[in-house]
Amino acid sequence: MSKKKKRIVLIIGILLLLALTVAICYFIFTKNNEKTELVFEDNATTGIMPGIDIDQRRAELQQILDRSMIAFSINTSPVFLDGTSEGNLLIENPGNNAKLLRIRILIDGTDEEVYSTNFLRPGSYIESAKLDKVLEKGSYEATAYFSAYDEENGEYIGQTGAQIVITVQN
Repeated sequence: MSKKKKRIVLIIGILLLLALTVAICYFIFTKNNEKTELVFEDNATTGIMPGIDIDQRRAELQQILDRSMIAFSINTSPVFLDGTSEGNLLIENPGNNAKLLRIRILIDGTDEEVYSTNFLRPGSYIESAKLDKVLEKGSYEATAYFSAYDEENGEYIGQTGAQIVITVQN
């Protein structure tokens, strides 16, 4: 192949590469703009629909919110003198919770249950308790799971958890 033909092939290759780069950039930038562009409904009216009682709506929304939120309190670093003694768990079901709570404490990594309760009524607490399983001296990372139930019919609502560190001194 002559030098002139090689030069033409090289120039055509560079032009094709340049065109491909421009096409890719255009595609990338126009696709990103399409994803972030918000299109609002033209037929929508801002405000509250006619005939809706605002106080009733607030009460309904508050009831939904109250039902979906689980309030609790627990000592995140309970200490036990030894594996058979009581420790300061300080578990509370606050009075404003309006849910029954059951608590389970599981050791992280092994999911070994070391403590569980029966139902706790709102406004009640457990100051100290023994673990259900004897633990050796040491610190244990664990998760306290709080399962919530409807006060009236006992229906399961949901669960949340808290990370704790259990310390057994001797």
